[in-house]
Amino acid sequence: MINNIKENNDAKPELEEYSAAEIEKWDREWLSYLLAEYQCQLASFREYPVTPPLPENPVDMINVAIINLSLGWGPPLSIYCHREAIMGKALMELGCGAGALGKCIARYCDSYLGVDCSRIALGIAKLVSPENCTYLHVNEHKELSKYFGTIDTVVSRFFWIHQNMEMARRALTFLRYFLKPQGRIYMDFFMLCQEKAVGHWKNTWITLSPHDPLAEATSATYEYTFEEITTLIEEFGFKIIHHQPHGETQRRYIVITR
Repeated sequence: MINNIKENNDAKPELEEYSAAEIEKWDREWLSYLLAEYQCQLASFREYPVTPPLPENPVDMINVAIINLSLGWGPPLSIYCHREAIMGKALMELGCGAGALGKCIARYCDSYLGVDCSRIALGIAKLVSPENCTYLHVNEHKELSKYFGTIDTVVSRFFWIHQNMEMARRALTFLRYFLKPQGRIYMDFFMLCQEKAVGHWKNTWITLSPHDPLAEATSATYEYTFEEITTLIEEFGFKIIHHQPHGETQRRYIVITR
């Protein structure tokens, strides 16, 4: 699945084509999400006009979300990212869904590119987000290629915790083409720590090894060791520049760059 592509200005990477079965699977998932989360997912960015300041230190962003807004359903948005990597930057999110993060974080960044496998989710995202948000399907290769080498920061929200090793490699294969030199990818890996978990983080998780096959349940999580994360990152020529274990949210927050 990982293409050996020459890293130079003449390289023309080819993105992977997602199958009709995969697209249908995620469209079905989003139909079920909408039944339970329609208040959150269908809410427009215009319903949340305030722009609270971002904290400087991501550690402060754990228990009070980076954007201290509720979307009308469930807990506040929660992502781990340095303020300097957001303000005025070109952001990208793989697995953006219906734009829950994009429609709020867009007020801080210069531009936001959301990519997903579900056409249903993307259709909603385009309706509820501001003009500096662009949403593209994973199979829109021609449009996606226009963004190669333009992204400062890849952000994620509940994404990497649900990727086994095969899917994590697939995601990094895709994302590496979009980053500028010295661009960053912010990653959230699951770390089981029941004795410290608080609030809505005290869920009952289906926890598997990253070497296990991808589970049918999309809520399954994969617990990586730090050594496994390092091996994965180095395979793609990245290096870890920040590692923040956090028991309360049961995460290893990782920041990588080239």
